[in-house]
Amino acid sequence: MQPVAVLGGDDKLLAAARTGDQAGFERLIEPHIAVGYRLAAAMLNDAAQAEDAVQEATLRAWRSIGQLRSSAQIRGWFLTIVANRCRSMRRARWWSAIPLPEARLGLRSPADTVDQREDLTKALSRLSPEERAAVFLRFYEDLNSREVAEALGITATAARTRIHRALRRLRVDLREEGL
Repeated sequence: MQPVAVLGGDDKLLAAARTGDQAGFERLIEPHIAVGYRLAAAMLNDAAQAEDAVQEATLRAWRSIGQLRSSAQIRGWFLTIVANRCRSMRRARWWSAIPLPEARLGLRSPADTVDQREDLTKALSRLSPEERAAVFLRFYEDLNSREVAEALGITATAARTRIHRALRRLRVDLREEGL
């Protein structure tokens, strides 16, 4: 496999991690674990499965740390691994998705009332996992469309389209709810 081309960042930690230094790897990946968990929770709708996905993604990142030339883009690289793991876990599911609980994701709603937050949560839960992931990464993690695309393994155009369509669906759903 070809190494992922990245520039800048704390390459000393990356070099240490490549030599098997677990502490170096942990310092390199630790700032991205929470974002990875929130992405997994948005994609899987299950806190326990999200934890499993991030744990396995972290192990896979450890095993493939040699693919990185530099640590500058580790966030996108790690989120890609998390998203791929979530997709694999979803493919393995035979049961339908459960509602998206706002509290487990730590989503910050702009709504002022409990009813409005519940309506927003319901509208978000009606989005597909791919749409929820794109919206989450764009608006809750403040990634640009190129970074969203990288994390989800799609083109930047596809990411923008996915976000646009998800927002359009949310607007319709929220209008129907009276918001």
